[in-house]
Amino acid sequence: MKQIIHTEWLKVKNYRTFWVMLLLALIIILAGNLMVADRFSSPDFQNVSKLMGNPFSFPDIWLTMASLNSYISVLFGPLLIILVTNEYTYRTNRQNVIDGWERKQFVYAKLFWLVALSLTALAVATLSAAVLGAIYGNKPFSLEGYSYMVYYFMQLTVMLTIALLISVLAKRAGLAIVLFMAYNMMLDQLLSFILKRYVGNIGGLLPLQSGDELLPFPLIGKMLPSGNQYDTYVYVTAMFVYVAAGIFLVFRKVLKSDL
Repeated sequence: MKQIIHTEWLKVKNYRTFWVMLLLALIIILAGNLMVADRFSSPDFQNVSKLMGNPFSFPDIWLTMASLNSYISVLFGPLLIILVTNEYTYRTNRQNVIDGWERKQFVYAKLFWLVALSLTALAVATLSAAVLGAIYGNKPFSLEGYSYMVYYFMQLTVMLTIALLISVLAKRAGLAIVLFMAYNMMLDQLLSFILKRYVGNIGGLLPLQSGDELLPFPLIGKMLPSGNQYDTYVYVTAMFVYVAAGIFLVFRKVLKSDL
């Protein structure tokens, strides 16, 4: 595994596009968190905060940051897609096999990036929550409710698993990014809406919607309480199943198809 990580590091060490995109993603996430927190602390929202509570105070801020970042963190998807599709574009995956790698090691390498990006996003979200809670909150630091950050991490892992699967199927960055963004920003929500309307709560078990069901924005959740929902473990189990199924399909595609 050390050799795989070292090889992946050599691929991106001088890859300026990767570092610029990663930096922009982190800046946008941090700036988005700050702008929303500053807006909610403005006089326009003071009455709402007094009535419904401050979503940027502990422990509510963990849910606030998890919910907010679950939308912004879509930026990590195209980043993973580029890392994967570059292997097909420049034939480096084929060269790795010629140099002695097994095909499954290619998947391990990309799973490393999937986990690394998910942990990076979790670290940024945690740091944002801790700092903004201290600045805009009115309660002492608390880890109560940090489980929402874990749900956020799991949802992001599902999202990046989808990005990885689309990448190995499409093999082209442009097409893969379009398909990923279409599913992430429209198709998942549309299918969930249709299923909830005509079938029932099963619509909340779609890949990305499973995480959304666990991460309602605090004020919206208080004003518009959700109807009948499954227990938390059902959504968590669904996300585990989607990650496992996605990784299985990636392995199957890479091991069975031509490089």
